Amino acid sequence: MSDRITSSYLHALQACYYDIGERGIRVDRDRLERAKLVVAAMIEEQLRIASAQWGIRVYIGAENAVKGDTNSVNLNSTGGEASLLKKMQSLGYKVPLITKKNNEGDYESKYSTGELALQKMLATNQFNHPNGDNAIRAILRVRELGKLNSAYLNAKLSKRGDYYYFLSGYNVAGTLTGRRSSKKHAFGFGNNGQNFPSHSDIAGIFRTCLVARPKNILLSVDQVQAEDWPVSALSQNTQALIELRTGVDRHSKLATAIFGQNVPSKTDPAWDKSKHEGMRYMGKKVRHARNYGMRAQRMSDSLAQEGKVVNVQMCQVLLDKAAAVDPSVTAVFHTYIRSCLERNQTLYSPFGWERQFLSVRPNSDNNSIFNEAYSWIPQHTVGANTGFAVFYLEENYPENQCIIQEGHDSIVQDIPCSAECILQTLERTSKAFDRKIKFHNGIEIQIPIEAELSYDFDLKVSLDTLDESGVRKALDKLNQKIAARNAKEAA
Repeated sequence: MSDRITSSYLHALQACYYDIGERGIRVDRDRLERAKLVVAAMIEEQLRIASAQWGIRVYIGAENAVKGDTNSVNLNSTGGEASLLKKMQSLGYKVPLITKKNNEGDYESKYSTGELALQKMLATNQFNHPNGDNAIRAILRVRELGKLNSAYLNAKLSKRGDYYYFLSGYNVAGTLTGRRSSKKHAFGFGNNGQNFPSHSDIAGIFRTCLVARPKNILLSVDQVQAEDWPVSALSQNTQALIELRTGVDRHSKLATAIFGQNVPSKTDPAWDKSKHEGMRYMGKKVRHARNYGMRAQRMSDSLAQEGKVVNVQMCQVLLDKAAAVDPSVTAVFHTYIRSCLERNQTLYSPFGWERQFLSVRPNSDNNSIFNEAYSWIPQHTVGANTGFAVFYLEENYPENQCIIQEGHDSIVQDIPCSAECILQTLERTSKAFDRKIKFHNGIEIQIPIEAELSYDFDLKVSLDTLDESGVRKALDKLNQKIAARNAKEAA
C-alpha cells in the first residue's frame, strides 16, 4: 500500500488498532494495590495540609460529612454554598471570574472553570504566603491524585488466565488532526491508552504498574523531535532542518537561548536530569506554543494544569524570546497557513488528506481558527507517519511480538527479551518509519526514530545507537537499574 491516506487504508488501519486495544498492556496487580495505598495516603496528607491552613475540616465525599458541621468543606461539592469556591470566598479569597473566552475571542482553557480558578489563585498568591499558598496547592494535588485514581488505578481490568490487562478503544478517525484517539474499551475495561501521566512527579506511581508480558521486554520507539520537522519544513528554515538532520537537540538549544544558561542535550555527558529536565521541557513547551500560535494566557493555564505555576507575564517573555530566535515561524509558516485559509479555507497534508476551515470569515481576525489551523499539518503529518508504521508492523509481525500502545508519535512493542529479538524488531521498526515526506514547497523530510528499553512503563533506558552494541549496552544498564531499584525497595 502506498503512503497515501485513502478510505480503504483507514479501514485496514482501524483493524490494526482494534487489535492493539484488545491486546492491552499487562498490569502487575501487586504493584497496583501498593500504588492505591500510596495514593490514598498522599490524598490524606494533602487534606491535612489544607485543613491546617484554613482552620476547617477539608474532606472528600458526602459519606464523610458530619451532620451539623458547617466549619468544613467537601471537595466533591461543586455548587451552592457548600462548594469549595464559595467556602474560599468566606475565607477571604477573591475568586476570579472565569469565562470560556478571553477578550481576543480565543478560548482561555479546556479545563473546568473551578480548576482554572484555583490555578489562577495559586499563581497570584493572594495572601503572600512565603512558599506560596500551600492549601490551594494541596487541593490541586488532591484533584490530580483523584484523576489518577479514577482514570487509571481503579480502571476495570481484563483478566486472562493468571494475568490482568489494561485495554483501550482506539479510533483512527477520532480527531480532527488525523491522529488516533483512545478511550475506555467498549466493554468498560481500561481507559485512554495514549495519555498516561508522564511529566508530573506522580506519573511513575501508575506507570510502574504497566509491565511486559512474562519473559518479554518493552521496546518504546518515538519520532525524534517529531513536530519540529514539519514546522521547520513549512517555515523553510534550512538551518533548523540541518540541526534536526545532524541530531541537534533543538528543545535544549531553545531552552539555553530563553533561559540564558547552558542546557545540554539528553545524550550529553553533562546532562543532569534533576537540573536540566525542567528547563528542556519548558523549551519544548514554548516551542510548541509558539509554533501553534498559543497566547500567554493559554500557555500559563496549560502549564498550571501540569502543576507548573508560570504567570502570564513570564509566558509572554518566553514566547517573545522564542519568536526572536526563529522569526520564520511567523513570517513563512503562519503566513502560508493564513493565505491558504483566506484563499479557499482548505489545507492539504503531504499524505493527500485535506481539511476545510469553513468558519473563517472575511473582515474578522479569525485568530482562534488560525491557531487551530497552524497545528493541523504538523500533527497530521506525524500522526499519519505513525499510522503507516503501525500498519507495516502489524502486517509483518512474527509470533509473540506485538504493539500494545500508540502515543501519537510513538509506539510500544511487547517482545521476547533477547538481544537478537530486540535488534530484529528495531530493524523492522526502522523500516516501518522509513519514508520521505514532501511538502508543497518541495522540501523533503525523513523523521528519524529513537528507542528505549524497559520492563515497565516507568524505568526506561535509552539506546545510544540502534545497533547490536546499543542494544546490549542498554540491556546491561537497564538490568543494573532494576537491580538497584529492587535493592532499594527491599531495604
